[in-house]
Amino acid sequence: MNDAQPEPTPERAHRKPQEQTWDNWVEQLIQEAMQRGDFDNLPGAGKPLPNRRNPYLADDRQLAYDLVQNSGHTLPWIGDAQEIDSRTEAARQRLRQQHDSYRQQLAATPAQSASLTAAWEQNCQTFAQELSEINRLIDNYNLKAPSPRLHKLRLILAEELARLP
Repeated sequence: MNDAQPEPTPERAHRKPQEQTWDNWVEQLIQEAMQRGDFDNLPGAGKPLPNRRNPYLADDRQLAYDLVQNSGHTLPWIGDAQEIDSRTEAARQRLRQQHDSYRQQLAATPAQSASLTAAWEQNCQTFAQELSEINRLIDNYNLKAPSPRLHKLRLILAEELARLP
């Protein structure tokens, strides 16, 4: 019978000996890695860790928040809010451009006011259809948002048109 210990293989080198506690074994592995220099020259060495704690979250939800944040993904309702904001701004920008063009053409060629007004009214109808679609998205978003504080108000055509110069 041979009493010699077998050579440690990579898979055996990281096995916890049965007589050692879990904490001691992990501490031993960390100390060995430090001696080998495995922790030297890590990115951000010597710099403080960033504070990514969300002050509005309860402690029990912080881990889930961190996982979502670090994965590069977002919650579906946050993505919906971003889409609503983007589509609203794009629709408003188009309407402002069309309104500016309408006013400039109307001032330059008052004789064509009937056709220009008809074109402007068509632009307003198109904008109203866009608002209808955005309002549908807002309604769906408001059902998903976790708090009424986060709800978005529906867009009203008359108010949007009143914003124009």
